[in-house]
Amino acid sequence: MDSLLNSCVDTCGSMCAVSADDSRGYEAACYSAGSTSADVSTDSMTTTSLPDKIESLLSDLMSRAETGSFEVLNYVLAVLAFLAATALALGFAYSTRYGKRKRQSVLNDPVNEFMGSGMLSMINLDQLKGIGRWDDRLTQLLKRWGDFVAMGNHPLYIILLSLMLVVCCSSGLARLEVETDSLKLWVTEGSTVFQERTRFNEMLGPVDRLERLVLVAKDGGAVTRPSYLKEAIRLQQVVANEVTSNSVMLSEICVKDAENSPCQVNAVTQYFQNNMEHFEVYETYGLVGKHLTNCANAPERADAAVCSELQAQLNASGSSLPTSMSDCPCVSSFGMPMSELQEYLGGFTLDDNSIDTSTYLEQATTLFSTAMVMNHQDETKNADAIAWERSFIARMEEEAKDNALYDIYYAAETSADDEFAAASNLDIVFKAGTAAFLFMFVYVVIGLNHWKVDRRFFHSSKIGVGFMGVSCILMAVGGTLGILAWTGAKLQIVTLVVLPLVTLAIGTGNIFLILHAVDLKQEELKMEQRSLFVGLEDNDFGIHEITCVLLCEAVGHIGPSMILTAMCECCIVAFAAYSAMPAAQWLAGSLVLGLAASFTLQMTLLLAIVALDKRRELSGTYDVICCKRASFARRPCLSEDETTTTTQNSSFPGSAFSMPDLNLMKRCVTGYVHVLLKKVSKVLVLLVFGACSLVAIVAIETMDRGLSPTSFIPTDSYLHSYYRAVDENDLSRKEFPVYFVVEAGYGNNRKNFNDLANDAATQSKFCSSKEICDDLSIPNILNALAAHGDRNVAYFKDDVVGSWLDDFWGFVKPDSECCRVDPKNDYAYSPLRPEESSAEYILERASVAPSCLNDASDALSVPQESFMSLVSMFSTAATGPLCTYAAGTRYHGQLSIDNGPIPAMSSRATVTMNGTGYGNDVTAFAYKVLSTTEASSTISGSQEGAVTAYSQAQYIAKWISDETGVDVWVYSPAYVYLDQFYSIRRSAYVVVGLGLAVVLVLQCVALGSYGYGIAVTFIAALTVVQVAGLMMPMGVPLNSLSIVSLSIAVTFSVGFSSHFARLFAKARTITDDSGYAPTGDACVKKVLTKLLASWTLGVALSKFVAIAALALVATPVFEPAGNCFFRTLMAAAVCSWLNGAVLLPVVLSVAVDATEGRVRDVKPTNEEGGEYSRESPLSSYHNAPLTK
Repeated sequence: MDSLLNSCVDTCGSMCAVSADDSRGYEAACYSAGSTSADVSTDSMTTTSLPDKIESLLSDLMSRAETGSFEVLNYVLAVLAFLAATALALGFAYSTRYGKRKRQSVLNDPVNEFMGSGMLSMINLDQLKGIGRWDDRLTQLLKRWGDFVAMGNHPLYIILLSLMLVVCCSSGLARLEVETDSLKLWVTEGSTVFQERTRFNEMLGPVDRLERLVLVAKDGGAVTRPSYLKEAIRLQQVVANEVTSNSVMLSEICVKDAENSPCQVNAVTQYFQNNMEHFEVYETYGLVGKHLTNCANAPERADAAVCSELQAQLNASGSSLPTSMSDCPCVSSFGMPMSELQEYLGGFTLDDNSIDTSTYLEQATTLFSTAMVMNHQDETKNADAIAWERSFIARMEEEAKDNALYDIYYAAETSADDEFAAASNLDIVFKAGTAAFLFMFVYVVIGLNHWKVDRRFFHSSKIGVGFMGVSCILMAVGGTLGILAWTGAKLQIVTLVVLPLVTLAIGTGNIFLILHAVDLKQEELKMEQRSLFVGLEDNDFGIHEITCVLLCEAVGHIGPSMILTAMCECCIVAFAAYSAMPAAQWLAGSLVLGLAASFTLQMTLLLAIVALDKRRELSGTYDVICCKRASFARRPCLSEDETTTTTQNSSFPGSAFSMPDLNLMKRCVTGYVHVLLKKVSKVLVLLVFGACSLVAIVAIETMDRGLSPTSFIPTDSYLHSYYRAVDENDLSRKEFPVYFVVEAGYGNNRKNFNDLANDAATQSKFCSSKEICDDLSIPNILNALAAHGDRNVAYFKDDVVGSWLDDFWGFVKPDSECCRVDPKNDYAYSPLRPEESSAEYILERASVAPSCLNDASDALSVPQESFMSLVSMFSTAATGPLCTYAAGTRYHGQLSIDNGPIPAMSSRATVTMNGTGYGNDVTAFAYKVLSTTEASSTISGSQEGAVTAYSQAQYIAKWISDETGVDVWVYSPAYVYLDQFYSIRRSAYVVVGLGLAVVLVLQCVALGSYGYGIAVTFIAALTVVQVAGLMMPMGVPLNSLSIVSLSIAVTFSVGFSSHFARLFAKARTITDDSGYAPTGDACVKKVLTKLLASWTLGVALSKFVAIAALALVATPVFEPAGNCFFRTLMAAAVCSWLNGAVLLPVVLSVAVDATEGRVRDVKPTNEEGGEYSRESPLSSYHNAPLTK
């Protein structure tokens, strides 16, 4: 290696370049060296001007890499915000100056004798004029349905039929299987990237399996101290020699150049060949640091300086060097130089890319060791490797417990699949889900009841109904999973964990709304016909009739809003299946089924249970213990006067409400409404919400894309510690291999590439070191991008891009020691011994084994009959000091013969000259580059840099195909996970946009007004913007799962907005004698008084409880993805409540009052002013009193 070379210009291949004055210089590549002569200098090689087309490509890549500018958008938003704030200020000033005369709304008049001043009127909105044809028809249909459910024995029949259907669907759970292949959560088998992965694995073989150790010094010092290096070597020897499974050792499954060669293990300790004997020699004479420094500066050479010093000390002591380290080598035990220090050392801050070697050695607190293991397309052939990897994990777990010097982190190729399979344990999911449902049941029971501990409590309590309401949702989830299981599909862990709790979060609110509607109608009926409830416990017919009335009116009151909301929810979530990620697709599809099933059971089974419970309550029996009647239930019949007096102040247990007494929640609602409707409050609400929305839009502009690779790994897995250690310490963690594949028969490519033997026109497209090579050959293009392209433009690491054809020519040249054949063995290939480099060995081998080719000129024009045998020799030859051209492990997995990978070293057949070798045709080959991902993080989940690198690589492959005429496609193992993020922003726009469009259409049709539909849609859109703006501060990047969460955020918003808008629209149908409708403030006051309490307790808080349960359930199973749902959905619940309970009332109030155009004076009227039709629910139902 120290002998003088005249020049290797024009013949250097892709490994080295030597200037014409014979000074040794190792360059990154021999780019454009083909046209150079002996007078080419090193400087000229590095300053050669790039072809114009390469410059154009770099310009295109730079423009693509630049993030979109939002300056214009931000300017427009600023102008609009200023105009809106100005208009708001002017409107406030005008209203303050000229709006002091306020008209008195008919809704605020004190009308009934029992109502004191300041109390709201109890106008029955259901008896007012309808808001639209669709709403009127639907209301009538639902009233009939409520009557049908409550009539006679219908509740029992409905319960029986519902349970039978649930049992049939849920029986599919017996066939339930869980998907344990984590890859199927990320990509569909029909996707392009998955098919490319399959094709790559079949042609070139799967990428090698990686077994990795991360050793972090416990004291925070440098790992290059002798004691730490010695411990690192010991641990690696333990892995190599002591870790076994069924007698299989690492040497039997690892990647190596030859059958008897050492395994390919990349570590800085390879400067000592991972040999404890070598290290102890240096340690004994205090030369560890010096040898380490010399090797780090020149890893491809022997350490002559230390060797001379060491030899002198050995001679003085009368000792000698071991024969295996006669020249103090720096190359690894498997013959390759360890030249990438950033891959072997880490643990310090890398301020720039030009950091020197001494800094690595002095500051590195982390040492990385990576063993390469053979990977097979046939999974059955990987069984020994998988078993060994599990033994490796078990042994490293033991070593990590009591190691005095290192914190040890470890991972194997099978780790992610094994840990994912552990997370997919149905027992864990079942226990966590059961706990969550019990938690929700407790909340529902607490929330449904007015807790006043006395003897009447268990008479009017709703414990049984609450339990059955939650059970209905549980049955809906079980039926949904059963239906999916009946199809034979394997269910994914994300679906099993998220589906029950999201269904619970959305469906629980309906329990509260239904029961509140029933109680509200009972309250109204008691006010109008109080005598009906006296002595009712003995009147079975009256009980049945009143139950029918209550259920009929309650379903007509809340049913249309529930149906509208359910339709919106199902449509919105269904659009989330547009995502490219199977986990999100399955979750969205199952959520649609779950929500539909939950709503169906609530409108059938739950209504029937409510009817039976109401009968129980009216008959005076206890809750839960239905066979026991309350002792206070029987009352003597009162006279009419006594009835009037008594029932007016009745605390009859059949009603959950006592109207003359405002409880604490009602007082809070009244006070809140009073404050909200003040002009100053309205202005502040509009300003604050507007400002928050603008800030959210700005935050969305910087939203990253990605999903942590640890998303579906159990929280207590050792992999979380490993990834955290890598993310914090590995300087090369943001690099991954990318292969530009040239495949025979792909696109317009020829059927094979055998003409590379002697066809100069074909060769020129795939070489870089000869005069015949095109400036725009594939390796020249890639080398130019790696050498001259900025890391944030081409996203390529500045490194040599290997050109197998150039190295093949160097391999077969007669003046090289690489290719020799044994005439005594039918001219079979005579392999080099990597450990030998002496002159005696060279002479001995040359005397018995002639060169493969006789003439150096034959290298460019290899005889066709010899080509395949020479390619086979080249592809499996071991690299070493005497032959750096051999493919060996350098081009492992980059050459394909007969559409299959090159056979493994340990199983290769003997290759003879002019024989067929490993096949008849070269059918594919790949050029490997390292892609950089500067803006990515394993822990945070942001993969913005990797996604941009993926996009750039796709563009480069297309550009190469267009310019060279050779169709190229690009592949990386990471692309399987990155593909979904390539178009994730478009997917988000489509999903959210379609969801909002559906909301707009359905709301406009249902509410009979574009204004109300636009208002509900606006609030939903604002909720999505606010939640999306909060995602980055919460550490949630944009991905398919977060898109599902945004869709759920829309459903949360629509849930309240739809109910509020419908009741607001009904309140606006009231007119006084002058034909004027009530003011917006009066309508808001009316609706919020009736709706806010039940919605806050029953819908909003239940969502918080369910989402908290989601966090408790998901965290033991998979923390990152669970946090993605938990944080996003919690933000969605908060934003939807604030927008619905604060912003929407203000917007509707301001919009209604502003559109009137002027302030009108209205004469006070009484309750009959305008001749309202205020028939009681009873008369509207039967037009007759209820008497037996």
